[in-house]
Amino acid sequence: MAKKLKPAENYLPELVDNAAEKMGELVSTVAEQEKDEVFAAGVDVGRLEAMDFVATIATSAMLTVYENVKKSKTWRFLRNPESGDGRHFESLEEFCEVKLGRSYRRVRELAANRNLIGQEAFEQAERIGLRQTDYKAIKALPAPEQELVRRAVEEAQSKDEVVDLIQELAARTASHKAQAEEARAELAAKEQLLADKNSRIDALTSDLARASQRLANLPADQAWVELQREATGKAAEAAGLIAGSLRHALQTLHEAGEQMGRRDQVFMAGLLGQVEQEIHTLREQFALPLAPAAGRPEWQQWADAQDAAEAAEAAAQAMDAAH
Repeated sequence: MAKKLKPAENYLPELVDNAAEKMGELVSTVAEQEKDEVFAAGVDVGRLEAMDFVATIATSAMLTVYENVKKSKTWRFLRNPESGDGRHFESLEEFCEVKLGRSYRRVRELAANRNLIGQEAFEQAERIGLRQTDYKAIKALPAPEQELVRRAVEEAQSKDEVVDLIQELAARTASHKAQAEEARAELAAKEQLLADKNSRIDALTSDLARASQRLANLPADQAWVELQREATGKAAEAAGLIAGSLRHALQTLHEAGEQMGRRDQVFMAGLLGQVEQEIHTLREQFALPLAPAAGRPEWQQWADAQDAAEAAEAAAQAMDAAH
């Protein structure tokens, strides 16, 4: 007689229990494996940290040896194990290469880095991996900023923290330096302007003194003519600057504006306005009437007349001398 099978629903609780048990065993196995992997990774990281620490201590010890040997010059009495004949080291550079495992240049850089930020900060900087370029950037900073970096290095957990601070301080220092240079340039320009002004004043004072002395020895009418002649020369000089230098500057602005598609009539008018204002000030100061708008200015006519009179007088004197 065949064995009677249980209904499928009677097997369901048993299957669920078995599946749950196997799943639990699998999860437990995976968890144990993960624990082992995490533990192994932790051990590896610990080894790396220990190696970094040992390397840092070794670097500090190496620098101490270097400085002692350099100061005492005892490297000259030590034998080079790499030489075939057992000779002594011939140079400190050779000693560094063989005994310290670094080039002389690199050992000097490391020593300078340690002296720059101090022993404690140097050890931490080496642990977090500061580069030689970072040390150079620190060296370029002013002393107060170097102290800020030194403190930051001692407390830093990563190189990026220190590098960010160095870059920030470098940018700020560059900005302050640029401002200081601009201020110095402005001060130098003002001092030069003042020196030029004083020089012109001294020259004018000297000219005035000489003119006064010369005029004092002349008859009144002749002295007056000399004064008018000097004033005429100054007026001609001023007119020449306006007709020459100022006209050239305005012409240059006009042509450049045509080429660039820019025209600034207001600016050019302002330049003329400055000249006109000075003339207006002189006119008010000395209560002078307006000169004729057309024809040659009176002062120019007077100057021409004076030149003609002098020429006639010179010709008469020449004729008298001939007779």
